[in-house]
Amino acid sequence: MAVSAADVVIIGGGIAGAAAAAELSRDRDVVVLEREEHLGSHATGRSAAITSSTSGDPAVCALAQASREFLISPPEGFSDRSILSPRGLLWVANSDHLQLLNEIEDTASQLSVTHHRLSPAEAQRLVPKLSEPWSTNAVYEPDAMTIDVALLLEGFVKVARQRGARFLTRTGTLSGSRRAGVWHLRTAAGELRAPTVVNAAGAWGDQVAVDLGVRPIGLMPFRRSAFTFPVDSVSEWPLVMDVGGSFYFEPEGPGLLVSPSEETLCDPHDAQADELAIAKVVDTLQEVLGVTVKGVRAKWAGLRTFAPDRRPVVGFDDDISGFAWLVGQGGAGIKTAPAMAELLKCELDQTPVPQHLLEVGIHRGQLGISSRKRNQTS
Repeated sequence: MAVSAADVVIIGGGIAGAAAAAELSRDRDVVVLEREEHLGSHATGRSAAITSSTSGDPAVCALAQASREFLISPPEGFSDRSILSPRGLLWVANSDHLQLLNEIEDTASQLSVTHHRLSPAEAQRLVPKLSEPWSTNAVYEPDAMTIDVALLLEGFVKVARQRGARFLTRTGTLSGSRRAGVWHLRTAAGELRAPTVVNAAGAWGDQVAVDLGVRPIGLMPFRRSAFTFPVDSVSEWPLVMDVGGSFYFEPEGPGLLVSPSEETLCDPHDAQADELAIAKVVDTLQEVLGVTVKGVRAKWAGLRTFAPDRRPVVGFDDDISGFAWLVGQGGAGIKTAPAMAELLKCELDQTPVPQHLLEVGIHRGQLGISSRKRNQTS
């Protein structure tokens, strides 16, 4: 069996692994292992991503805000066109979830994110079909922008390769162990040795850990479905999200992309759309917009993977030397990828966190596992 070596092996070729490869390959020999035929095949390739700094756990919001400048103005040569396009995010609520809407405003204020509480008339100017009570309780984040996920992934991969990183597809880890300060990984492409392994395997993160003799952290993959259907005169609408988590929708081509925002705990797998959840949100759309869904064009699902406390995990494992985690982004991996990669490099280098991360309240070690209750499964 062929044997090769690197400074760092990153397991997982989604957006987290690609961003980490671009960042770490500045001064390290990096190899990325992806078991699928193509990079970004699972959560990354199935995400409708937006730069919002008001959605998710407070740490996620902070990471998104810290990543924003990179996404607006990536390094020269990263991409030949803009990664972002204008969209806006309209948060809406029924009478049961007004407190959640207030919390959205609080988060926006803390992070200096531009936002406006809208009157019903203002909400309906943005989304003319929006019915009450949804138009009555609305907060707008005008600077939220749509992310071209494929272009962002392509940019990270290009930069990483220019810096010497290698990407091996159809190459997962079969097993591994650490001996004399070096990981010995058995893969379909042969043995790979490196002092540091970064686990960026998303929903499969705990399984990767177990395969390498590392205690899992209790990652929870949740399936979320989506579909598209044609409807006229919606191309200028913002992304609309229910703070209560029962739906979101946004323009997609000549129609709308809709999700029931369901969270169905499952094992890691190639997720498929939940027909029952889709049927339920179809009824909700009739109530919210007065729109009848006809001619579904596509439907799919992805996995959003959380740690038990729903905060991302980045940093070295407490028990096993040379094993770092980069998981648990919970569907926010795209909008937080630049900051997460920076934070990972700080962890590996044991260097101070950049000022722009400190300014939003992110510190080195804050998202590691040492201060969190770890899953006791062995």
